Amino acid sequence: QKWQTAESNLIYFIVCGISYAKSCGKSADDFGDWAGKVAAPSWRETKKKGVRGLVEGIARNKQQFQSFEIEILFESTMSVQARIKGFGEDLVRQRPRQEITVDDYIRFFDKKWVAIANYMGLDYKQHVEDDWVIFSVTEKN
Repeated sequence: QKWQTAESNLIYFIVCGISYAKSCGKSADDFGDWAGKVAAPSWRETKKKGVRGLVEGIARNKQQFQSFEIEILFESTMSVQARIKGFGEDLVRQRPRQEITVDDYIRFFDKKWVAIANYMGLDYKQHVEDDWVIFSVTEKN
């Protein structure tokens, strides 16, 4: 029950942030970029680990969700491609009275990880396929 409450509270704060951004004429993308830039300095030590460090950090960050899954699809010293699901999307779907969509929620995280990756000297890209978010992290040229 504590775990479910914690998940629900986290979703609530992300949804509130996106909703507030929208009420100010901004977007989920803007809120994600802001959140990533606020968080980026706490990734200082992880920065030394390169692409693997960011992917491990994303996996650690999502462990708060009971249904979280991650699969590594490709890995080299310069690039990692993985897929994730179960990081709160279903909880967002269960909030039908709000004006925040699952797409907003996923875009929030996209821009959050892009901002953190930029801080780390990396590129982050993602897209959605079925229930999965497929993402890649690569060293910047």
